[in-house]
Amino acid sequence: MTSNFANRYVTITPEHTTNTGVRSYGTKSAMTHATGSASTAVVITGEVDDESLAYQFDIMERADMSRYGAAKSVNGKEYSEGGLNLVMQPDDFLGYLLYGIYGDNVDCDSVGYAVSGFVHTWKEANDLLLPSFTLEVGREEKEHTYTGMCMSSLSISASHGEYATISADFTGKSESGLDTLVAAPAFVGAALDGFHFANGTVSFSNDGQGTTTSTNVQSISLEFNTNLDTDAACSIGSRTYLRQPQPQMRTITGTVEFSTSQDVVSEADTPDYETALSTGGKIFDGALAHPAIQLSFTNATQTLNIGIQKVRWNAPSSNVSGRDTSTLSMSFTALLDVTTNAMSQIKLTHTAASSELSTSIRYSKV
Repeated sequence: MTSNFANRYVTITPEHTTNTGVRSYGTKSAMTHATGSASTAVVITGEVDDESLAYQFDIMERADMSRYGAAKSVNGKEYSEGGLNLVMQPDDFLGYLLYGIYGDNVDCDSVGYAVSGFVHTWKEANDLLLPSFTLEVGREEKEHTYTGMCMSSLSISASHGEYATISADFTGKSESGLDTLVAAPAFVGAALDGFHFANGTVSFSNDGQGTTTSTNVQSISLEFNTNLDTDAACSIGSRTYLRQPQPQMRTITGTVEFSTSQDVVSEADTPDYETALSTGGKIFDGALAHPAIQLSFTNATQTLNIGIQKVRWNAPSSNVSGRDTSTLSMSFTALLDVTTNAMSQIKLTHTAASSELSTSIRYSKV
């Protein structure tokens, strides 16, 4: 058949647990939260650039000494993994992705996830629970369903002259099977456009006392990693995961590329080559109000603010040639600030139509 763009889509649905602890894999009807509150899972369709979700399984082969080749074989562990790539735009699909990497705690208070009006705020805490999702992918002829999908990493990238992009990687249970396509998927962000670097800023803070916005940043990238323990989700008696893969030590890394060599600093609080050289990896100890690195986007109505509170800069990289201007690339690793018990904070301002996000998150317990 010829390509049918109308039948290409990705939907994401938070998975809930009932008051008996049963996970609602792939269910989109009214579901019961552990406290007995009723809620309906909200299915969100996103404007995704591409997806790479795939059903995987291990092959075990048995070879004995009496035969020159393996004579017997069986499939082993079955699972699904892959990712989504899309432009960052302030809709509920982005909100679900941020929720997937941050989660929230039992009480949904300001320690983890909080909502005030249409401003959604996430930051780390010791008791955060990460969710699982059902992902459904329309692939022209059939819909593929992946359940128990947990986010393993989230990458954010912004370069001058381009849209800001986000990539989310998932791992979860074996693919559930094929289904009929959604006749006319409704895209939640159809009326919105993505954040553009022309409307973005990158700011730095050395000591958390103030913030300096740099005009020399060419690009910046961030990666959040939950380091899911998939082995602990398996058990004898099942080929696929029986339990949600639990997160291990959280890591946040990234790279900032400057349009100058940064040998002579013209902007206070901005990382430079000499500081990195003399300190062997300087620590920028910011605060939640003035984080070490802050990435902000706006389209005059919606905004996205990403703050990395405390970072240690790695060794700088700077080169020059006859064809290119000398630039500086500096990677960093986020550190946990023990006073605030946080590594990062994200604030996403939605439109009035985003009220479903807070409702779904508040009842999407794992």
